[in-house]
Amino acid sequence: MGLKIGICGAAGGFSRSFIPLFQAHPLVDEVYLADLRAGPLAEQAAQFRIRRTFASLDELCKSDCDCIALFTQRWAHAPQAVQALKAGKHVYSAVPAATSLEELDELVRTVEETGLIYMLAETSYYRAQTTYCRDRFLAGDFGRFVYGEGQYHHDMAHFYRSYMRSNGDLWKQFASFPPMLYPTHSVAFILGVTFRRMTEVSCFGYVDDDPDGIFDADLSHWNNVFSNETGLFRTSDGGMARICEFRRTAHSMMDRMTLTGTRGCYQEQPREEGVLSNVFTWLDFPQDYGRDGTIPYAEANDLVKHRKKDLNDLCVFNGVTITEENRHGLPDEFLGKTFLGVSAAQPYWQLPLEFAGVPNGHEGTHVFLVNDFVRSVASDRLPPNHVWLAARYNAPGIVAHESARRDGERLTIPDFGLPPAGRAAMAETQPLR
Repeated sequence: MGLKIGICGAAGGFSRSFIPLFQAHPLVDEVYLADLRAGPLAEQAAQFRIRRTFASLDELCKSDCDCIALFTQRWAHAPQAVQALKAGKHVYSAVPAATSLEELDELVRTVEETGLIYMLAETSYYRAQTTYCRDRFLAGDFGRFVYGEGQYHHDMAHFYRSYMRSNGDLWKQFASFPPMLYPTHSVAFILGVTFRRMTEVSCFGYVDDDPDGIFDADLSHWNNVFSNETGLFRTSDGGMARICEFRRTAHSMMDRMTLTGTRGCYQEQPREEGVLSNVFTWLDFPQDYGRDGTIPYAEANDLVKHRKKDLNDLCVFNGVTITEENRHGLPDEFLGKTFLGVSAAQPYWQLPLEFAGVPNGHEGTHVFLVNDFVRSVASDRLPPNHVWLAARYNAPGIVAHESARRDGERLTIPDFGLPPAGRAAMAETQPLR
């Protein structure tokens, strides 16, 4: 018997990108839809030929679905995930996982108590540049982690429509959602490579005075005046990180990362519209350099070479057609099939044949998110973005926003622990450090 997946928030625009993927996965038998809005729910069901629909999360939790995928408003995710878990359902959640430390603590405890699978649908973990850096970091090519940058720049002019659709006439009250409460895209660029955690932060906010009035404290549901927030973090491996969450900006890159180590460095900058300039640089030491415990100080300038590799094809998402040269051991039936919207740097060989030709999104990440969640539930093994890593993605931003409210006061970020000893994990899931 395959899985039954219930999609909550099914009438929203974002869930529409995932319904076909859940339907296509060979380990899924049926997809249910749930939403509070009856009209749009019926339209979605008709478009995707969905047989069963539900009028609320409460009803969906009482159904026979095995899993619930949450595509609801960002501040609702944690309590809804807890409700679903307590109803015996595995959970796939859009980001963020939670908006307070208390919510995070309850979420982690509920996963521990139920033993069910929880996966955060964080796209940055699966992006091509993160995958590339993760592979090279785990191979030792970066040396020790020194510094990282993650940014998510999304100007309000391109957010209005989303909030209007989600919140109706009250949309302006909710559009001021504090930027650092949505930190996971930026933070995952770093922690999805090093698997450490952030321990301290000092953060500052930009007090917004735009004529749209969205970030007016009296109007804001969150009493939030900051449209842009920047935090400097200490990491548990002795490194540092800068995270920028901007909602009022003309920056041309929505997502960007930098990762610097003692031996290697990855950098990216905008080159032209929609195209990145990516480069990996490293220090090339002679094979026997320092082997006997001595450092040739006088000759080091000539002996240690600074190398550079252009990676301008890394973030090109034209899809991959399977050939003899790139099949990575895939069976013959994959030959000639195309996985849409992925980069050759992403592990497309993990995908099921049924995903060939299915629309993809967010720089090739949607197919990997759905595949890992479904495989995780089917095998009862922790996925890469499990709840303990999700807590590491979210807690830094929650504490950072409080630091900004205190004009940059340096604050400690709590540790939400590790998965239980002996808990089975997927082969792709890295141990937290």
